[in-house]
Amino acid sequence: MSGLRAAAITDDSPSPVAGTSLWFRIIASILIIGHLWAVIGRPIEFATQGPFGTSPSAILFRNPVRAYSEFAYLDHGYAFFAPDPGPSHLIAATVTDPNGVMTELLYPDLGDQWPRLMYHRHFMLSEFLNNIYHPPGEPPLDIVNNPTAARDWRMARRRYEAVRDSIVACLQKQHPDCVIAIRRLQHRQPGLPEFFEEKIAIDDARLVTTLLDEIEPAEMSQTQEMMPRDGGTPPLGTMPLPSTVMPPVEIPRSPIPRSSSIEEIRPIRENAGPEPEVPAAASATEAN
Repeated sequence: MSGLRAAAITDDSPSPVAGTSLWFRIIASILIIGHLWAVIGRPIEFATQGPFGTSPSAILFRNPVRAYSEFAYLDHGYAFFAPDPGPSHLIAATVTDPNGVMTELLYPDLGDQWPRLMYHRHFMLSEFLNNIYHPPGEPPLDIVNNPTAARDWRMARRRYEAVRDSIVACLQKQHPDCVIAIRRLQHRQPGLPEFFEEKIAIDDARLVTTLLDEIEPAEMSQTQEMMPRDGGTPPLGTMPLPSTVMPPVEIPRSPIPRSSSIEEIRPIRENAGPEPEVPAAASATEAN
C-alpha cells in the first residue's frame, strides 16, 4: 500500500515545466529566438553580398543582433571548403639582396610554418589579401557617375594597398637591406578529366597561376572602345565622364610567367623579377 500511495503522490506532483512562471517562459523564448536570429543573420548577409556591397535589407535584418553575433563569434566561417572547394591563394615574395641575388619565398609553406597552426594563420593571411584585392585605376564607366560607388571603388583599392604594403613592411623587417616584392598566386584543384585521364598531380605546374595587379581586360576594352580614336573629344552623351578625358593607360605585364609550380618558386631564380608598379590614372579633378 505504501508503494502505491507513493506512486500516486509522484504521478500527481506538478512537472518542472508546469511549475515555471509565465514570465520566465516568455523571457526564455525571447532569448532563444534572439540567438537563432543571430545565428541565421550572418549567413543571410553573406549570401546577399554583391559587387557593390551587401543587400540593405539583409543589413537591416541583422542590425538588431549584430553586436551579440560579433561578441559570441557567430559571424565566422560561412565560406566552407566542402562540398565544392575553390582554388587556394598563396603569396610569393621576391627578396633581392644588395648583390642582386633573388630568393623566392612562399606563404604558406608547410616546410617553413610549423606547427600546423602557424601554417593555417599564414594561409588565412594569403586568402584575406586575395579576398580584398581591388584593381587599380579609376572606376569603370557604369559607376563613375555614382558618387557612392565611385568612392567605394577607390576606398577598396586603398584598403588592398594598405594590407599589401603592411605585408611588405613585415618582410622588410625580416630581410633588412633587401628589396621586397610580393605577388598573388592561385592554386586550383585538377578537374575530374584532368585527374582521371591526364593523371595531373595536385602540385602540377599547370595548376598554379600568377594573378597580375591590373584592370580586368573586359573593363579596359570597354573603356578603350568609348575613347575617340583620333584623340579628339568624344561626342556628347557617349562618354559619361568630365570634359577632360585621360588617355588609356598602358599597363605593363609581369615578366614572371603566369604558370609556375610550387616547387619552382621556392629556390632562387635569377630570371624572375618583381612585378612592376602599375601606374594609376590620375583623377579628372587632378587633371584639371
